[in-house]
Amino acid sequence: MSSIDDAVLGAATAALFDALTAGAAPPARGQAPFPMGPDPQLPSYYIQRGRPAMAREDFLSASCLDAGEFGQRLAACWLAAGRPALAAQAPLAAETAAALHALYVQARPEAELSPYIYQMF
Repeated sequence: MSSIDDAVLGAATAALFDALTAGAAPPARGQAPFPMGPDPQLPSYYIQRGRPAMAREDFLSASCLDAGEFGQRLAACWLAAGRPALAAQAPLAAETAAALHALYVQARPEAELSPYIYQMF
């Protein structure tokens, strides 16, 4: 059971949700938001990968020191993926993450970890 009230979580995340979903509507009336059938100009749905397997480095990345750095890295990631509209929302995402972390810190107990914790699992 969560010790953080759902209404508080909703208030903390509402602005980010609205910002990220605002552009989800089709740009013009009657236009589909995603392809409704195959593109006759493409020979195949399949894409040949440049590298057939991932390397260890693909799974490693440095951690973020604070919410500001998280926002910068998120924006860079979305820009690299060709999503400038999402990249513009990265500061709001970082601000929301910081607010949610503050709620978590406020709600968690300040007690020391029990020495018997390993016996519980």
